[in-house]
Amino acid sequence: MVQDDQQNEIIEGEELDVPVSGADQASALLNLEELIKNHIEAIDKLKLELKTQREMLEDSFNTNPTYHEHVERVKEVTKAKNSVRQEISKQPSVATLNQKVKDLRFDMNEKNKTLSDLVQDYHEQTGATTIETRDGKVLEIVSTAKLVRRSS
Repeated sequence: MVQDDQQNEIIEGEELDVPVSGADQASALLNLEELIKNHIEAIDKLKLELKTQREMLEDSFNTNPTYHEHVERVKEVTKAKNSVRQEISKQPSVATLNQKVKDLRFDMNEKNKTLSDLVQDYHEQTGATTIETRDGKVLEIVSTAKLVRRSS
């Protein structure tokens, strides 16, 4: 029996629906877990290297007297700008607008969270990977997963 190489090629993010025995499934799961752990370690190493390189880069700027002088001037101007901004923010009409903006941002974040839950339910129930809006735009359903360290 000759197998087509294209059928066996796994594209990133795709899964093959091939019947697998319990032992093969356990082995595949262990391999997947090992890959995840390897990637976590590689990312941790890259984070350390990035931190070191970033510190070296910052030191290159901070040791330059001209750069340091400009940074100090920027700090002074920023302090003056923030002082004026606070004075303007105390005006009742501006304070009201600021609160409206905060409320709208909160509402938008809540709507986005709800939409995410609804889209996930829609995807699980229908298996669809796209949805068409009322104005005819086709939107792709994309799921993301990430690992977060547990607090001890």
